[in-house]
Amino acid sequence: MAVDDPLHVNEGGLPLNAIEWLENHHRSKIHEREQMIRDIFFKHGSSIVDAGCGPGLWTPLLARAIGYKGQILGVDVSPEALVTAYKRLHGQRYEQLVNYKHGLLEQLPVPFASVDLIFSANVSQYLPEPITTFAAMGHYLVPGGRLVIKDIDFGTMRFSNIDAGLQACVFQARERWEKVRVDAGYTFENSWVGSKLTGYMRAAGFEEVQEKSYRIVRHFPLSQDFRTYLQGIAEWFVCEDAPLLQPEVRARWLQLFEDGQSCILDADRFTFEETEYVVTGVWNKKHSTARHFDMHIRILEEVLV
Repeated sequence: MAVDDPLHVNEGGLPLNAIEWLENHHRSKIHEREQMIRDIFFKHGSSIVDAGCGPGLWTPLLARAIGYKGQILGVDVSPEALVTAYKRLHGQRYEQLVNYKHGLLEQLPVPFASVDLIFSANVSQYLPEPITTFAAMGHYLVPGGRLVIKDIDFGTMRFSNIDAGLQACVFQARERWEKVRVDAGYTFENSWVGSKLTGYMRAAGFEEVQEKSYRIVRHFPLSQDFRTYLQGIAEWFVCEDAPLLQPEVRARWLQLFEDGQSCILDADRFTFEETEYVVTGVWNKKHSTARHFDMHIRILEEVLV
């Protein structure tokens, strides 16, 4: 999902939710993402909503999975991202089965009980109340329809040639900061959400909840895309002035990732790993229009306050 206002800006001035960043991140993990889609086992000809579609990076993978008799609707809150998605879509073989619309995850622009599957990647980390949002999305699914949530968990990140104490210090400071940063005027974020998705989906009322984890490992030498990804993530950990981290620790951390002879990414024995999660649940609850309408009103009131 792309958002209108930057959530955080790295040292080079690039918002990590900007379209350029999203495209680089997608390319750097394309093989794992292709496998994630294959493992979901889409039904050919099914109707899908890509909730929080951003610039449409997952569209080619989804189109290939459902075939040319299916339908894909991408939904996002960012007009800029949707414009980019349409530009990317133009002239593609699957163009006729794809549409994009502006909207919220809790208020998808489709009728209730009309969608076979809702797919949402790297969006749940921005949801203050994921259980409520997942339950709201369920009402748009046909009986037996599936919600598929994919997201990160930075608690699984490891850099092989960085002192373990330094990594723990930086990671723990960021995790604590994410729990209080809303009070400082920043948008909500939980980058440790991946391992929590199964519990959230069950609490939202989904059945047959299944979790699949994907270990992402890279060794020296790195592709340029993955190098850019790691440098951006390293800077992100200490962005917003890292108020819960000592300045000298912040400087020491950033220095490790700077281009030059001492950059850890160029060490012969460098290895990086992290784990991403894909969680699937089945929706069998009956739709309640009154209850869902009341929830939409509460969401609207919160937005307007």
